[in-house]
Amino acid sequence: ALIESVTADDALTAAESGKTFIFADAAATLTLPDSGAGDIIGCSFHFVSNFQGTGQKVVCADTTNEDMIGAISASDNDDSNATKSWPSLVATTNSSVNFNSVAQGHPGSAFTVTNVAADVWYVSGHAIQSGGSEATPFATS
Repeated sequence: ALIESVTADDALTAAESGKTFIFADAAATLTLPDSGAGDIIGCSFHFVSNFQGTGQKVVCADTTNEDMIGAISASDNDDSNATKSWPSLVATTNSSVNFNSVAQGHPGSAFTVTNVAADVWYVSGHAIQSGGSEATPFATS
């Protein structure tokens, strides 16, 4: 299937490239395949939160060497005019995207991760945030 409902931790494979993963529970960690060899360039996954996250996470297999670059734009549903973009640069050494609370992402938040080079994943997406302490969904581990 091209869509998979996620309720538990899982290690993704390059063979699953193109699949959409729906977070259907509060917490699950999805580990991307290791891109260090440079042989999975173009491999891409889409993630959608369909349940309020307390520990929804997509993480690189090698958090020491793999980096996520790109940005997740956000809309604050407490104030319909408040928008923000959370960037991730090579220098920030981010290796995961997390929806741990309403401050990082409500259901309806979604992003795509694509391997663009050995040890480099490009991230693009949007988050619906609230709570007054909105925060980047990116982290270094």
